[in-house]
Amino acid sequence: MRALVIENGVVVNIIVIDSIDHPPELFGNLISGEDGGTIGDLWDGSTFTTPIYSPPITPAPTKEELIAQLNALSAQIQALE
Repeated sequence: MRALVIENGVVVNIIVIDSIDHPPELFGNLISGEDGGTIGDLWDGSTFTTPIYSPPITPAPTKEELIAQLNALSAQIQALE
């Protein structure tokens, strides 16, 4: 049977096992995965929810940061000559 390992309300692993009736020390908290669920899903005790992933937004460098990068690269180029 397909079983899901749950930690802190999140599916952290999927295993194949004969039964989910094992002490939690062996595999962690197991629930049946026959009805769905995948790694990363949230589990509230009755329903799986796939979180919406939003990649972190990296702010564009400032003019001053770009100039500093340009100066550092220019110094590296000068050192090669």
